[in-house]
Amino acid sequence: MENQNVISYDYKTVRVKREFETMLTDAYQNLGYEVTNVSMAEGTLNSVNVSFKRDRKIKNKIELIKVQNSIDNTLLNIEKLQAKKKNAGVPEGITVGVLGALTFGGGMSISLTLTGVGYLIGGIALGIAGIGIGLLGWLAHNKIKEKKLKEIDPLIEAEFDKLADYCEKANALVK
Repeated sequence: MENQNVISYDYKTVRVKREFETMLTDAYQNLGYEVTNVSMAEGTLNSVNVSFKRDRKIKNKIELIKVQNSIDNTLLNIEKLQAKKKNAGVPEGITVGVLGALTFGGGMSISLTLTGVGYLIGGIALGIAGIGIGLLGWLAHNKIKEKKLKEIDPLIEAEFDKLADYCEKANALVK
């Protein structure tokens, strides 16, 4: 006589940044998975491995796999947009800041290595200009970051809306 209570499972482990662990867990629970383990990912401090299991005989499995792929892509898009948001304005600010530091260094080099009052005054003026350029780099960073955040925030919200829609669809398929 066969035992009818035997359940076989699909297993899946996903590596994700810590800040996205909850989103991933919620989304995958809507897909019929349950969390079996969460562990630190090897070689990194900000990622975790989340292990899941799901009944292999779950109904609507093919449709759930399609929704799962959409969820995975949406989570990846959210992660990329969050990284873009975090780094907004940094390259521009660093570039202008480096130019300011080089100008400052050139002014100080002139005033310290060349003799004469004219060189001293010119070097100090160039050094002050370098400080001003460095401050412009900080201002440029803030202005560009503000502008980019206005562009990125609505995109992130749209991705969250897509994720919610996919989760609702998955949940309806599981029931």
